[in-house]
Amino acid sequence: MKRSIYWCIVLCWSCLFWAACTPEKYELGAIDVEAADIKQGTSYTIEHDAANPNIIHLTSLMESRYTPLWQHPQGRSQEKKVTLNMAFPGTYEVVFGVQTRGGIVYGDTARFEVENFYAGFVDNALWTFLSGGVDQEKIWYLDLDAQGSSAYFLGPMYFYGTADSWATVTEGETVEGDSWNWKPEYKSNTWLMAAGDYGTMTFSLKGGANVVVDHKMLANRGVQRGTYMLDTENYTMRMNGAMPLHNRERDTHVVDWGDIRIMSLTEDYMQLGVLRDKALSGEDPAYLVYNYVSKAYYENALQAQRNASVRRGNP
Repeated sequence: MKRSIYWCIVLCWSCLFWAACTPEKYELGAIDVEAADIKQGTSYTIEHDAANPNIIHLTSLMESRYTPLWQHPQGRSQEKKVTLNMAFPGTYEVVFGVQTRGGIVYGDTARFEVENFYAGFVDNALWTFLSGGVDQEKIWYLDLDAQGSSAYFLGPMYFYGTADSWATVTEGETVEGDSWNWKPEYKSNTWLMAAGDYGTMTFSLKGGANVVVDHKMLANRGVQRGTYMLDTENYTMRMNGAMPLHNRERDTHVVDWGDIRIMSLTEDYMQLGVLRDKALSGEDPAYLVYNYVSKAYYENALQAQRNASVRRGNP
């Protein structure tokens, strides 16, 4: 009898012990907003500015406990109010959603029209550096050729932390959070990507902000024709229907190749960053920063190399 009581006591204590050590299960709350509830006019508004119809105001009407999630022609935003400066006429799309305790919920795609061209929004150095200016176009190369040489950078791509941006790369600011960089020299890190002719990116401002990307090293991408939009205040770019030149090894590591941070941009060179996704790559999130040079800069650098070779007595 005493033996039975003893084992009953042990069993009870064991149950209490494991109950105390078992972590509680926390579950997300129920979704209290349905997709059908998110409608233009009641959940959010899209309005043309009274003074300048090329300025578009996006405003969330949801309660403050919901985080707004915008997908718009200039990228993604989480602010309650977003202002878009739309230079070119056309039909544009906006998707609005909210972060709830039960997850993210998006409504249907909404559209707005811009009727006229407004030159003031492209009268900016970034637009000129990228495309050559209004009614112009400009060709860019990935800074790596078939001989494994780079014209300006140490190599065709660098790596940056998720907190890095124009501010840290171009302006040299120090920021808190995930800020770091690795700038591998290609000659010592040829595993980064194969040497080759990666094709061209042509950014145009002829009748609109259009882009053509010829992916010569990615047969599955081929020639892409799309549009692009710059946010000159936040140094970001949105590409629709096309994606920047990149390598095959990381083609599947990015969720949205059109969501781009401009890390640096001058008349001669450019750095565009896209976010590496952990679920797709198996590596922690980081910005894959691809380095580009303009066609004119590349040709001048190539000619300089030829001249130097002749001076050394080489044919």
